[in-house]
This record gives sequence, structure tokens and C-alpha cells, in this order.
Amino acid sequence: MKTIFIAAGTLSLALTGAGVAQDAGTDEQGVTKLDRILITTPLRRESSLERSTSSVTVVSEEDIKQSAAPDLPSLLKSYPGVSVTTNGGMGADSSVSLRGTTAAQTLVLVNGVRAGSATAGTVNLSSIPLSSIERIEIAKGGHSAQYGADAIGGIINIITRQGGICSDGRQSCATATVGVMHPWGGYVSGNVQGQSESGVNYSFGAQVIGTEGYDFTTSPYDLDKDGFLQGSANFALSKDFDAGRIYADGLFTRGRTDYDSAYKDSFTGAVKYPADTADNTTFVGKVGARIDHSDTWASTVEFMTAVDNSSNFRGEVKGDDFNTLRYGVLASTQKTFEYGEAKNTILGGVEAYRESIDGSTGEGMEYANTKRDLAAVFGQYSFEYKALTIDTGIRYDHDEQFGGATTYNIGASYELMDGLVARASYATGFRAPTFNDLYYPYSGNPDLRPEKSRSYEVGLNWSVTDQTTLDMALYRNDLDDMIAWAPVDPSNPSGFWQPSNVDKAGITGFEATLGHEFNDEWAGRLGIDIREPLNKSPGVHGKYVPYGDRFKATAGLTYKPTEKLELSAAVIYGMSRYADAANLEKLPDYVTADFTAHYALDEQSQFKFSVANIFDEQYQTKQGYRAPGRTFDLSFTRSF
Repeated sequence: MKTIFIAAGTLSLALTGAGVAQDAGTDEQGVTKLDRILITTPLRRESSLERSTSSVTVVSEEDIKQSAAPDLPSLLKSYPGVSVTTNGGMGADSSVSLRGTTAAQTLVLVNGVRAGSATAGTVNLSSIPLSSIERIEIAKGGHSAQYGADAIGGIINIITRQGGICSDGRQSCATATVGVMHPWGGYVSGNVQGQSESGVNYSFGAQVIGTEGYDFTTSPYDLDKDGFLQGSANFALSKDFDAGRIYADGLFTRGRTDYDSAYKDSFTGAVKYPADTADNTTFVGKVGARIDHSDTWASTVEFMTAVDNSSNFRGEVKGDDFNTLRYGVLASTQKTFEYGEAKNTILGGVEAYRESIDGSTGEGMEYANTKRDLAAVFGQYSFEYKALTIDTGIRYDHDEQFGGATTYNIGASYELMDGLVARASYATGFRAPTFNDLYYPYSGNPDLRPEKSRSYEVGLNWSVTDQTTLDMALYRNDLDDMIAWAPVDPSNPSGFWQPSNVDKAGITGFEATLGHEFNDEWAGRLGIDIREPLNKSPGVHGKYVPYGDRFKATAGLTYKPTEKLELSAAVIYGMSRYADAANLEKLPDYVTADFTAHYALDEQSQFKFSVANIFDEQYQTKQGYRAPGRTFDLSFTRSF
């Protein structure tokens, strides 16, 4: 492992890159200066990406446009530190995790609001359409001190289109896109944004997408194509006043997905065909207000709600039904004090929400407990003095089901020289047991404790030149009291299973993101992700964590020969990973290549042609489920 880390560090320094695009300007002396990129996710407030004390990746709207990815899971898998597991192609159940943790240990937000299922503890990425997204902020490492439960591996904050004055300065504008895909399908989307005469910023968007799909699984019993149909809508409204701001946003999706579920009964030998169609409904939204008490003091109140419903069918017969409703309130206040060149920022707040579930599993079995209340109080302190930045935070969460958890973090960054920033951080985290863990019919364990973690990181962000940047990090994450499901009777693995706090893991990794603008026509990028996700649990100590990525490399090249034409290519290499705790079954490594071409007919009209997995690589990210093969996409976008 040490040899790999040394090789990776050497390769990182030998290559050049730009992980996040920046616009350049000039100061009063005519020296070129890069604009600071502002992020909101790690600290729940606006801060500088370049001076962040933890690793953060920003996926911009331009990055999404350049990608050949047809959906969100395909987009996220190309970034270092991010692992995506899918049970098939478009519309299939999919999940995301950061730095070798599980999907349930990675917190997914939509506009800062907690999303996902309270039964499974995960978010189906396929329920969030790319056409609704303005940008994505990926904050890696422990962030429970800011966001509470489940932010052990990090946070993925998906920010939908927020509206306001258009990029060309117009008060209002709109776009419409229509496209066709193969495997055969198509989509249409539209968005309108602007600012009214009264100063209201707005954005409204909608999309319908459908595909015939393909046979998701390797099972010989269910050979039909698994199709997908989804409609979605998003909105954002805001208005600024002298005394503050009011705002609201939301994302709604409704989809139907076919999937394969047939299996051969191990006792009778008969082939069984349970439910094979799922209807999924998702809504995440909030309404809030910010009060500016002064130039240096502001308070915010937000009311949030999220819905995650899934119903399964076979024909007209309804099967399992899992519904989650989450609603709550967040109140915080932020004050800044400046003494000479030192800047002190204090943020404090309270958060409370209720999670409730409704539904049943297998033959009408219901959960013993269907709701829980959670409350938290948190505080943060940041100090900035010349080249030094220090961020600290502490939070106490109380859950009526398992009690309380206290988490904290401390991080520092220091600008060693102009454009070269070193950082280091330490954080603790926890994951709350889900309703399935606690109360799944006949199997849940109400005595479970929350999972706990300790994470460490050292990193470097270097703007080598105006055209070249490098970001790299070395990290460690130790996890205790992890929840594992196992047979109640070890001699009868087909009997009832129950969870307990027995698993432990230690994850060590190195990641780097690089890129370089060679000239006005050519630009390149590279990502490296090296990881050793080791299990420390009884019986499998020293084995690799199931489905834990061990090595991933990504590369991309963009060529713009004319103002109208832009070509992009991207390659991903994923090393083999194990599918079981004993490391007896291994998924093979894979290489995929994507191609994208944009051609502008004029300033308002553009064609996009892309091919994902151009060489039709056959691979799996989840055992028994085929990843998408070669996918074609041709679309036309018109701006108004």
C-alpha cells in the first residue's frame, strides 16, 4: 500500500490539472487573479473553496453539460472519492458512497435538505434528474458536527436551479431540450428563469424521460427488458429585502421502473416471480427567511419536508410498500467579528425533525414503531488571520429511539505561498440505525446503538498557474459499532436475520484531482483514487469491505477547434472489488470510455451527441446486475 501511495504522489506531481473551473480577472496592478469559488455545504454557510479545511469537489452546470452521463449515478462515478452501485441501468435502484463508507453512511441533500428513505437509509440517485441540477457540492470526510447523523463518509449536496437574472443579463430566459436515446427512449425538458419587476427571482423546470431499457440482471429466469418512465418538476423563488431574504425551492419526481426479481427456491426448486415493477415518488422542499440584523449578523429560519415513497407490483398485485415522510425546522444565527486582520465567525443553531414511515413488507407484516423525533443543537467557530484559517464545530443530537450522540470537528488550512494551500482536519461522526435496523418485522433489533467514526485528513490545494491546479488528500477513517445483519441461527442462513453492532472497519486512502488548459483549444484532467477499505470485524479481520473501491482512475480531454464545436472524451478504470465479506467472490475490473460532441448552430441553438461506454464494456458494480452497455444520446436545445 505504501508503494501505491508513493507512486500516486509522484504521478500527481508529474501531471497538471484544473479540478474546478475558475474565471480569471485582473487586479489594480494588472496581475491576473482567479475568482474565489464560494461553497455552502461543509460549514452550512458561504466559504471559500480554495481555503476550505476539508476536501470539497464542485460539479458545475458546465461539467454536467460536457458529460456523456445519461443520469446522476453515471455522472457521479467519474469523481475521485465517489463510489456508485447500481442494480441495473437507468431508473434502477442506485446508491452513492464516499471514501469507502456505505451508502447509508453518506448523507445526500437536495438544496441542503435531508433526502432519502428512513427504512433503507439511502437515496435512489435515479430519482433526481440531471436537467434540474445547477451544481453539486461533494464534501468528503466526517461532517456530523455540522449535519448530524449519517455524514460519516461525507455529504453530497445537490443544488437545483435557483433562478435570477440570466447569464447574459436579461431579466428572463428559457431553454427547451428534446432528445432520443438508444437503448430506445427519449426525453423532453424545459426551464424558465429570471427576475420579475418586483425583484422576485424565479426558476421553473420540468422533464419527462423514458426508455425501454435492457435486461438488468444475469439471472436466467427473468429475461425481459426493464424499462423506465419518469416525470419531474422543480422550482425556486426568492426575494431580497433591505432587512434580509425570503426563499423557497422544491423538487418533485414520479417514476415507474421495471426490474428483475425472479429466483429459484433453494428448497422446492420452483422458480418464483415476486413483484417486478416499482412506483417511486420523491419530493424535497423548503421555505425559509434570512434576517440581516446588521452587516455582520444574520439569522435564518427554514421549514423543510421530504417524501420518499416506493410501492412494488407484479401486474395488478401490490407487494412491499415503503413510505417515508420527514419534516422539520432549522434555526441558526451567524455573527462575524473583525479585529484588525483577524476575522472571527460564530454560528449557532438548533434543528428538529420528525421521521415517520408507512407501509408493510411481505404478506402485510408491519413495523412495530413508525415514527421518531430528532432534535439537535450545534455551534461552529471559524478564525481567519492572513494565511491561516481554522474551523471548529460541535453538535449534540438526540434521537428518541437510541438516545444521544455528540460529534465534533477541527480543521485548519494555511496558504504556504500564493496559490498553495495546505489543510488538515479531524472529525467524529455517527450513523443512526434505520427503521429497518430497529423495527423490521420479526427481525429488527431495537437495542442497536448508532455507528461511530473518527476521520483524519491532510491535503493540498495548489493553483500552480492560471491554467493549472492540483488538489490531493490523504485520509483515514475508523468505524466502530457498525451494524451488520446475520442469521439468528448461524447453521440456518435461510432463516431469520437480525442486525447487531459487531462490525468494524478501517479505511485509508489517497485521492488527487488534476487538470490543465494547454491553450484556448485543448484542456485535460485526471483523477486518481487509491483506497484500502479493510474489515476489522470478527471472522473477517483483514479482509476487504464488500463493494469497496480499491483503485479508480479517470481521465478526460476537451478539444474546441472552433467557437461552434466542442469535443470531449473521458475514460474510467475501475479495479476489481470484492462482493462478499469473506472475499471469495470478486467483480472484475473494467474500463469505460465516453465521447461527447456539442455543435452550436447559433447563439441560441445547440446539438449534443454523446456515447457512454463506447466500447460496450460488460461489467457489474453490484453482483448479479449488469451495468449499462453502450448508450447513444442525441439532443437539441433551444434558448429563448
